Amino acid sequence: MPAWNAESTISAALRSTLVAMPTDAEILVYDDASTDGTRRLVQRFADRTSRVSLIEGPLNVGAGEARNQLIARSDSEFVAAMDADDICLPHRFVGYRRSMSKSDLLFAPIARFAQGARVHIPRPAPLSPGAMPVALLVLNPVPQSTMIARRVSLGGVGTYRPGHAEDYELWMRLAASGARISLTSFPTVAYRHHPNQATSQPGYEQQVRENEALIESYNALAAAVLGIDARNTSTQELRSELQRSVEQVESSRDRTHLRRLLRSRWSLPLRASGGVPSQESDDQ
Repeated sequence: MPAWNAESTISAALRSTLVAMPTDAEILVYDDASTDGTRRLVQRFADRTSRVSLIEGPLNVGAGEARNQLIARSDSEFVAAMDADDICLPHRFVGYRRSMSKSDLLFAPIARFAQGARVHIPRPAPLSPGAMPVALLVLNPVPQSTMIARRVSLGGVGTYRPGHAEDYELWMRLAASGARISLTSFPTVAYRHHPNQATSQPGYEQQVRENEALIESYNALAAAVLGIDARNTSTQELRSELQRSVEQVESSRDRTHLRRLLRSRWSLPLRASGGVPSQESDDQ
């Protein structure tokens, strides 16, 4: 759990995760040089239970590098992501080992909520590992904070790189390397909307468009899945290649879901021109 100036939300995040996670699991919190009371609150939890450990970052390094530090310090077979402003739902880890038997990374939808608003619970279709590489060329369909992964899988291609949408870039890099990535249909995390989120900040989308690592990984995945050079392929040609690839997916349920995504959510490819697919996870 990376945390930066999260004193208003991190207690709820920690309490809900402690309730949900297996009894032999541990929460590692990386405090990213917070200037509020985040570190003090986490230390209170750590003083009360050995299931919470605090790592104090001397300098602010950003969420991606904070996650890298957390993964590097973990010694477990599986690691799970959690954000300091979200709520872990009680059933999140029920049966996760069975679900991971055919996956290297497992994701779930998110239930959305905001202060004073009703919780929105999505009903999306799942995606199998066979469909995920194609889906990632359409949009980022998986919420970072729901990830459960085999730790060895994350270390195989390197971890989070600097830049905006660093999670999307990592999923594409993993998919291109052959990692099995799947999405279930049941929400496991409640995602808190608030004005201080990175995706709400001015200029975020433009900074995503300028992320060269993201462009590189999109093009590498397009080459692996479609067999084309996306930088030198027109938008219409790329759409046609995606449509052909969708029809080659084995599962009929996956094909139906991918057709819908391509029809309603895809706009421009992530190429040298700077166009990007949607960064919003498909949890509607």
